[in-house]
This record gives sequence, structure tokens and C-alpha cells, in this order.
Amino acid sequence: MKNRYVKIITLIFAALLTAQIRDAIDTMVITDFPSNSLHNVEKKFMPDNTSGYFINNINYSNVKDTLLTDLLLKFDKESDKYIKDDSKKYNIYSANYQFVKNGIGAGSASFFKSDHVVMINSSEGLWLGNFEDLGSFNIEFRFKPAELKNGSTLFSIIGYFSGVKKGIDIVIKNQNVYVYLYNMFRATDGKLNSASLAKGSKIKTGEWYHFSLSFDRKSGKLTKIINGNEEDVVYMTATGKAFSDVYTPLFGYVDDTDGAHKGSDLPFAVIGKNYKGLIDEFRISYKSYSELKNSTDIAVSKYKGSEYEGRIPYNREGIITSPVTQLPSTGTAITDFSWEEIINPGTFIWMEFRIADKFFDEKDDTLKWYKINTKQKNIYRTKDENGDFLYGKYFQWRAHLVASPEGYNSPVLKKITVKYRVNRPPVIPLFFEVAEAGDKYITLRWKKNVEADLGGYRIYYGTKKGSYDGIISVIDGAKINNKTVKGDYVYVKIDNSVIEENKNFDTRNVLLYPYIKNTVLYYFAVTAYDTYKEGTVYNHESDLSSYIEARPFAGSDIKPEL
Repeated sequence: MKNRYVKIITLIFAALLTAQIRDAIDTMVITDFPSNSLHNVEKKFMPDNTSGYFINNINYSNVKDTLLTDLLLKFDKESDKYIKDDSKKYNIYSANYQFVKNGIGAGSASFFKSDHVVMINSSEGLWLGNFEDLGSFNIEFRFKPAELKNGSTLFSIIGYFSGVKKGIDIVIKNQNVYVYLYNMFRATDGKLNSASLAKGSKIKTGEWYHFSLSFDRKSGKLTKIINGNEEDVVYMTATGKAFSDVYTPLFGYVDDTDGAHKGSDLPFAVIGKNYKGLIDEFRISYKSYSELKNSTDIAVSKYKGSEYEGRIPYNREGIITSPVTQLPSTGTAITDFSWEEIINPGTFIWMEFRIADKFFDEKDDTLKWYKINTKQKNIYRTKDENGDFLYGKYFQWRAHLVASPEGYNSPVLKKITVKYRVNRPPVIPLFFEVAEAGDKYITLRWKKNVEADLGGYRIYYGTKKGSYDGIISVIDGAKINNKTVKGDYVYVKIDNSVIEENKNFDTRNVLLYPYIKNTVLYYFAVTAYDTYKEGTVYNHESDLSSYIEARPFAGSDIKPEL
């Protein structure tokens, strides 16, 4: 008797504990996102040594088309690390500057001493050492001046081919950026022409600028562009108009005797001489500015895209699409979804979410996404287009990082917190026992379950221990549940009519459903299931109870004397 009481107390305690677990809230914290889930997003470490996810800076790190880029200096490393430029085409004769973590990418070059300068070998066969027609080109970089001293050189390549000063000089003068192209354009009659671009608004110290010198070989358009605005334009043509006998740009000269392009020396290309300030993302391309704008990124600003929609700048949006995450059970409810963010001026982060009981591919475009806010609660109370609540076993989220309108600020996504309540199956019915066994019938009973979402019970039976050949779940056309129960116990009388009814109810035709015969020993177990998507594979059913034995018998033919 004592052991029976101990067992009863243990079962009650287990039931109470399970009931608490059913209502418990679990938490999932996500701080590290797989690299293949990042689109235009990169992970960076912040000053406090924590990590965050930013929109990718626009630089030329991903440029791999050798037919597009000639010279590339990202200035993302110390000066003594520059043996070759980042395109691996040019040898660096000398590089002297201080690397600072300011700018696009990992950092930029700071020039502030008299000997700070970068000198590049003008190798023959490359653009800077080419004596042939240079074609279309674009020289661009970002700079942030600390002083506006006249004669500060941002970029220069000057040579004296056959005694004639030839080349390009980009300098600061009168608080502006001046461009001189000495004897760089040859007319059809062989005459060399120079050009200068001096118009434009004044620049200021302490501000980043994107500079571009562009030449379009087809139209002859030579343009100085600052921050995406055309500051000065001339047409290097015979008439000064587009497409009219366009001059040939070249560093060399044409030999009058044989018409060959020749050159007598290869001057160094120089960056940052006598200049004080920062320089970043230096690139020379084989296309004009307008051609580049339509095919690749231009670092006009940190996060702004290269195209425009009307007058509205098109900013590159960063997207993080999570893998499909598996929850413990079908019908799980997402109760809270929040993320930690740093919203820099003008930036924004928004999220999408989707969930289903059936597994779906992370690239599936048929399952609907739902927009959510940070600290979103009770997602599961929303209904989908089929009228079902947003419960599930598999879910996925997608973050959208939006840059500021001018393209200089990115938001930061740090971590995501998901709270959820698992839709666990009901408790195994307690105190399962035989109430009575008679002529071709057996009556079972158990303590009724008290879950609010209880759907009903299933009785498993068979003639071999641990093997069940039939399932009893309906009687007289109704489910076995708590609706007809009076008191604390469920009573179920099983006879052959009940077995016949459940055999017909089971359309799978897999189980044998043995009939009740007297003197045969039968084994029974019971489960409870909930109301979540009843009749589907997504429904939740408890484990089997411990089995019990029952043997029907008609009783003695000998009547006792009255």
C-alpha cells in the first residue's frame, strides 16, 4: 500500500511539472549569422569589442574584372605592406603614410609629414605606362583634406617625352581641386592639346569628398566630378562639341616617320605629395564615369549605390536572410521577436518573418513573409491567408538594413532574440487501470486530463505485450474525450461493436483490430492528444501509458444458492 501511495504522489508531481513545462517560454539568442546569409552586409568589431552587422561599404574590394580596373589602392593596410597595388599589377616604388581606421573599408591613408607620399612604377604595358591610345578612363579617389595648401598634390604623373611636358596633375589650388592635362590629347593633324578643369565649388577641411576625372573616348567628354556632381566639362574634340573628331588621349607621341606610338621615359605616378589629409579608395579604370556608374559601384559615399531613381538617391540595402530554423515541435508559438540595433542618423532596420509546420526551403518564394517590428509580441495570433494561425516548427527571418538618404550612415544589427512557447503534447493519462472485465467486454478507466487544448484519447490494444493491433478513439460516432465524463475519471467499455466501429473508422487498413474473445489476455495502453490540427501529422499526442492486462470471461455457470 505504501508503494502505491508513493507511485501516486510521483505521478501527480510529474503531471504538475509537465503542466508547467507546457506553459514555459524558451529563448533563442542569435548573435552570429552565417556568411552565406549576408547580402551586402559585413560583420565588424566595434570600439567596445562587440560585433555588429553593417551594410557593406562601397569600395572596390570585389572588383575582379581585369578589363575594368587598372590601378587599385584601397589603403586598407599599413604603408609598409604595399609592395604591389591591390590589383597586383603595379609595383610600389615607395609608400609612406600613416594608416588610420577612418574611411571606407578597413581604413585610409593619412598624409601629414613632408616625406609622406606614395610613388608607383609606371610599368610599360599598363595604363600608366601606355604610349598607345588610352581610350576611355576614370581616375577616382576619396579624400578628406586637413589643410588647403596651394600645390598639394592629390595625384600626378608628369613626364617630359621628347622634351615636351606631358601628363596629368590633380592638385589643390585656391580651395578647389584643379586638374591639368599637359599635351595629353593629339588632334588628327598631330598637334598636341592640353586641358585644364578648374571650375567648381570650394572644398572644406574635415569633410570627405569623392573625386573623379573622367574621359569618354567616344564623345570626347572630359569631366571633373566631385561627390557625383559634374563641376567642369570640356570636349576634347576639333569643334569643342561631342563626337566631332575626338582627340586621342596618350602619354607618348606619334613618330612622324612611321606613325608608331612611342615614349622616352616612364615617370613615377605620385599620390599625396605635399598634401595633408586622408586619401582612400584610389582607382584607375578603363571606362568613363558614366559607364562605371551603370556597371559597378562608385565610392561617391559609403553606402550609396551607383544608380539613381529620378532625383532620389538609390541606397544599397543590406539584407540578412537566416537559414530555416527548426523549433522543438509543430505548432510552436513565437511570443516575442526583438533585435538589438544601433540606429545611426537617418538609418532604419526592418524585419520579415515566416513560419510553417511543414519544412520549406530557405529560398522558397511561395511561403508568405510578414513584416514585423522590433519587440513584436504574439506573432502566433496573426492568421495566414488560409485562416490558420502563425504556428509552426520551422521559421525564418530576414533583416533589411537601410542606409541614410545621403549614403554616409549605416544602421547596426547586433543580435536577435526569439521567445517561443513549444506546443508540447498532453500529459500521459494517469491511473490507467481495468475497472471491469466481463463476457466479451473490458471496461477501462483513467484520471481525466485537464489541459485546456485536450482533443481526446486513444486506446491502443493487442494480444502481445508491446505490440498493438488496434486503436480505439471513437464510440458511437463521438471522440473519446472529457465531454461526457462525470467526475474525475474517464470510463470506456470496449466490446466487439466498438472494435468494429473503430476498424471502419481507420481508413488506413493497416491494423488487424482483433475481436474480444473470452479467456484471451489483452494488453492496453492509452494516450492523450490535443486539438492542434487534429487528424494530421502535425497533431501532438502523448507517449503511451504503461500497459495493463485484462482477460474477459463470462463467469461461472454455477449459480450460488439463494
